[in-house]
Amino acid sequence: MVHPAAGRSRPQDPPRLGIATPETPLRRHAGGAADRVGGPVHPAGVDRSHPGAARARAPSAAGGSTVKHRPKHWAEYLLLRGFCGIVAVLPYRPALILAAGFARIGFALAAARRKEAIRRIRLVLGPGCSPRQARAIAWQSLRNMVFNLAEILYVGGGRQRALPIPADMLNALDRVRTYARENPGRGAIFACPHMGNWELAGIVVPSCGIDMFTLTGVQKNPLVQDYLQRLRHAPGVELLPRGSGTTLRKIFANLRKGKFLAIMPDLRSRLPGVRVRFFGGEANLYPGMGHFARQVEVPIFLAVMKRHGWTRHSVELHGPFEPDPALDKEADALRLTQLVMDIVDAEIRRDPGQWFWYNKRWILDPLEPEAEIAAP
Repeated sequence: MVHPAAGRSRPQDPPRLGIATPETPLRRHAGGAADRVGGPVHPAGVDRSHPGAARARAPSAAGGSTVKHRPKHWAEYLLLRGFCGIVAVLPYRPALILAAGFARIGFALAAARRKEAIRRIRLVLGPGCSPRQARAIAWQSLRNMVFNLAEILYVGGGRQRALPIPADMLNALDRVRTYARENPGRGAIFACPHMGNWELAGIVVPSCGIDMFTLTGVQKNPLVQDYLQRLRHAPGVELLPRGSGTTLRKIFANLRKGKFLAIMPDLRSRLPGVRVRFFGGEANLYPGMGHFARQVEVPIFLAVMKRHGWTRHSVELHGPFEPDPALDKEADALRLTQLVMDIVDAEIRRDPGQWFWYNKRWILDPLEPEAEIAAP
């Protein structure tokens, strides 16, 4: 990949965005790259020879072993590809109408998940949130998630199509590009919680000419994982398997080369992690964000994506939040994580329908007893 600092010679240029104004809609080219209409085939800063530009592989391929796919895996994969095929031939708004229909069916049939989401919403927002209001928030949250999937399929589902949506992202992304240009060889953490269409971050930031990488978990269905990873990230985004013995060293090396680590800060960890105040309780989160920032001495940017109505998107960029070398490493990692999550908490309370309330692992659930026993 071209180094983020490669843009220094042309500071007057606007960032080449993977999502832009109505005049410059988002488009993916063959292979999934995104750029402004009329620009080069691949986003600024993407070197197709880079190893990270290769298609995301299923865990079996990454590990060098052959895994036999179960009939259930093929059924789920073909169902997803079928939905993708339908979305791929529809115009944008009809694709969203179809997605809204699927969301309405899911909202009606998945009664247990719906009731749990409503319970969580009322728990967080308090008695001032009526059952009717909580239900409306739960519906908006689910509908937005299905919209997110439809938009990613619309853009990356095999056809070269623009996403004709107005977006207020130019100023925020220009700040990121300016940081990369002024700090060559110094990366950053790009934290993006489950708000708005958070999936767009995997397309937008690389199209600015920013070298980005991210961590991927292992799903039960490697066929679906392989396909979704190719849809969710621009080709220049390097995917590192979470839990691999070499991943930690690779993270540190990438950050020291000036790359950005995309990470979701609002995920509960099953194992003892970093405990922060959140939603009026205590959340046990993955410790990576704060620890990586402090260990390599890079800042954290927090990007809060928001959907307005059906088709308009914006991003609110917070930071950069710098590590404090005067503090103990553990204390500083906790400080950085708490700082980010305080903002996420406030943003969710301001517009709760933007957040995804349906995660199987509720963020405030306590650690399982066996996990507590295993803690050092």
